Amino acid sequence: MPSSKKKSAKKGGRRAPSASAKSTTSAVRLNEEIIGNNWKTKVVKKSVIRELNEALVYESKCDVRKALLSKVDSLNGKYVDETGATTGELMPVTYETQPMINFTQKERFMLTVGKTAPFHIDKRTHGVPINMMQNAGYDTQDMENAKRWTGKEAVLHILLPHLSMGDEESAVFLGECYLDKEDTVHFAHQFAKASSSFDWPDSFACHQCPFCCKMALPVNDKTSKTSIEEGSYILIVQKIMQTMYAPGADGKQMMQRVHRGLPRLCCKVCFEKNFVEEACKGEEFSYPGILQHDINLFAATDSVLSKGLVKIIKRGEDSGVDGGDDDQKMILSAFSMFQLYEKCGMCSAVDEAIYVKTRQESEMMGLSVQNLSVK
Repeated sequence: MPSSKKKSAKKGGRRAPSASAKSTTSAVRLNEEIIGNNWKTKVVKKSVIRELNEALVYESKCDVRKALLSKVDSLNGKYVDETGATTGELMPVTYETQPMINFTQKERFMLTVGKTAPFHIDKRTHGVPINMMQNAGYDTQDMENAKRWTGKEAVLHILLPHLSMGDEESAVFLGECYLDKEDTVHFAHQFAKASSSFDWPDSFACHQCPFCCKMALPVNDKTSKTSIEEGSYILIVQKIMQTMYAPGADGKQMMQRVHRGLPRLCCKVCFEKNFVEEACKGEEFSYPGILQHDINLFAATDSVLSKGLVKIIKRGEDSGVDGGDDDQKMILSAFSMFQLYEKCGMCSAVDEAIYVKTRQESEMMGLSVQNLSVK
């Protein structure tokens, strides 16, 4: 993992600076220790907001992070494959868990594509998630979310080299957002190690740009245009997978393939640089045109979906004056945008497509998949 600080005996990974720390060189704690059992109740405490964001700043500046950034820089433009991207096998391991790396003998699910990673946008529709609504690994709220999807809505998929592994459903474009300090805690709750029986990356993987590996940091001043711009990112959701083996009822080894949608905050410069524009296909196939086709469109016409979402007004030119209050001049917080992805049913629709496709591919390969899960 990116931090080189000594780990405690408690499972969880990287350490974070304590809330009382006056500098990023002070003693640090694991993120799991910072949030404790709050991931169960989703309670957001001011002390946790402060300490976890100090942890994030530490993570962005630690020596291991500097070495990682240097490694990614050294690979930029070198060893380019047929897609025009830096060869995926050379990408450094960051927050990947061992089950992701050992997905198959030849494939591994990685979190980094490198600074040179040209990608196309694919506009698709997904049918109503029937399996999801029949409780295929989903709880009651998830099933209610799935029912909102009509199958007529368009989904913008990002065909990122190395992350896609030939799978169009691998990454989904959500839109431009800003990172709020509370978002850091919300992501930590949702992706807490203790919240899953599988070994997934923790929330700091959400903050790491898949292109350059820099860490996304929150907006410091919501009244400042400059601060909002510096704390704004492009949010995508990457499909990550792992393969697990366990004894079956008949004594034979059972294979379980599990996937999860991981939100990723991309630097806008990295996203724009690698976006292969095809403006002839429509505004959403160009930059910044694609920003007018973000997932916020779903909340604009649905009061149920818009309820509880956190957003701020983009500011006018350096004056600090509000630019207006219509939806085109509002920007969602990162976690609100991810919540909207789940609430509107898009998450269920994409999960359904992955669920069906993975099962079909496994059966064609002659693999005995006794249990295929979406979480």
